[in-house]
Amino acid sequence: MKAGIWLLRLPVNERRAAVRNRPSAEAPQICLSHSTCSHSYSHHRLKMSITALPNDIFLLIIAYLSPKELILSRRVSKQFHDAFTEFELNRHALVQHYPRARELRHADQNDSADWPSLFAKVAGRYHHLKSGIPRSVKKLPLERTFIIPQWSQNYGVEPWQRDLKFEKKEAPFHYPDTLWTYEEGLLIFPSADLQRYAAYDLDTGIVSEVNFEPEKKIVRRLRLHERVLVVEWCEDGPYHQLNENGMVFRHFATAYDVVKGATEGEWRIAFRNEWKIHFLGMPLNSRDRFFSHHTSQKYALYVWQPNRSGWGEDEPIEALAVWDISSPSPYLPSEDHSGEGKQDDSLEGPKVVRRFSFKDLDFYRIRQRSTPVLRGLELDDGHVYVIEEDHRWIVGQQAGHALPRLHKVKTIGIPFTIGPMWVDSCGADGDTSISFCQRASDARHHHLAPCWRHEEFPYLTITEARDDKAGVVFRARNCFMLESISISLKPEAHGTETGYDIALRGDLWQQLLAKGKICGDERWLIGENSNQEVVIAYFDRERKMRVQELKT
Repeated sequence: MKAGIWLLRLPVNERRAAVRNRPSAEAPQICLSHSTCSHSYSHHRLKMSITALPNDIFLLIIAYLSPKELILSRRVSKQFHDAFTEFELNRHALVQHYPRARELRHADQNDSADWPSLFAKVAGRYHHLKSGIPRSVKKLPLERTFIIPQWSQNYGVEPWQRDLKFEKKEAPFHYPDTLWTYEEGLLIFPSADLQRYAAYDLDTGIVSEVNFEPEKKIVRRLRLHERVLVVEWCEDGPYHQLNENGMVFRHFATAYDVVKGATEGEWRIAFRNEWKIHFLGMPLNSRDRFFSHHTSQKYALYVWQPNRSGWGEDEPIEALAVWDISSPSPYLPSEDHSGEGKQDDSLEGPKVVRRFSFKDLDFYRIRQRSTPVLRGLELDDGHVYVIEEDHRWIVGQQAGHALPRLHKVKTIGIPFTIGPMWVDSCGADGDTSISFCQRASDARHHHLAPCWRHEEFPYLTITEARDDKAGVVFRARNCFMLESISISLKPEAHGTETGYDIALRGDLWQQLLAKGKICGDERWLIGENSNQEVVIAYFDRERKMRVQELKT
């Protein structure tokens, strides 16, 4: 014990030297008696291994080592390897350095977790996060076509015709939808390599089948949220002729429950129900648009269509509706065009909770008309939220005439039943000395305006991927030609540490942001490039892809 006390009284740099530096080929030694020590530690005859110290003293010493130094110390000698791979020591180091890591959150403290391997894995992950350089990058080709092959037919919903322009510089303000979707480690996408839709578990590398019978369907959008996959699609043949220049296609939405299979990493896509999202159908063109969102219980849809009336009316046709999709039903409206087999509305299946008339949209002040500012929809248990956004540098066919001073975001919450509405807006006005938003914070709630979009004005945060439990946030910001992806790390459990802000490797913007969307968590970051490929930047060691056999 005296030796341990004597060592702890040394200055910090000498203390670290006692652990790291070896005067000979043998492991470092520490004397047992303070009285026989010379004044210079480096010239003292060492007799006892540091690893033989009492456990509490040894833990105090290694607390001064970084995670990288702890891992490298395993290579010093067999004696050091045994000491630095001790289970309780590695659990203690994981709690000390990475208390918010998912491995620590998910581990059962009473089980036989392999703490040395977990600590090495997490330390390697955060080494790559702090350096801003992924361990590896994987690219998955997407299959997307309008005619052949039939299983991958797609016609995406066109974004608004609004862009940013300042002097001679231009940048997109809206991006087209991706044909892949991700949630909590599961990526669903149309694989060009496998020639089918696939559910890829990134943690295990297992690829499961996604069989929603895409033949004779044109997929408009797919989205995975709260472990429910919703596919919005239309028939591959027109329903009737709209006019001499266009045809109308019936549009539907199908919900699937995404549940874990019998083995780790396996997923099953189970049909829940199906419903028609537009009673007359819509043409496939660049002018008719619809926006949607869903939870495990509800589905909301906003439709915007140009007015084709022959009476000279110019205002577009708009509609907003909310469905309850919680109840499963085998009824398929896509196979019952006459509606004769439709079940009673009081029975199971999707039901309309509320439809909003033109008068309702005017009352809640969410009519978009010919100068739309709608960014998207959100939902909670009792409200649908309309997210609006406008910018001072907006140009384009659908740009408004009264642009904001800087950048305005707004959230309008509307109850499913009768009740008060909720409005929250922010113009990034700041005060007389600053020009950015003072309200921006880490809080993300449906009822709050998305101030995170302009917290670094004039930079625009176009998308972000958050792992709040781990304290890891990826943000993609641009200001015309200036583009960057940053990583914010706050590893302390209670936010007492300031954390780190790191810029991701510059070339990854082109690899990840072609569609203005990123997803992921502390283990990886997912985006899409301009070559029609899903790109996964791994900060963990990449797992080899294993494709399950198709089930007949």
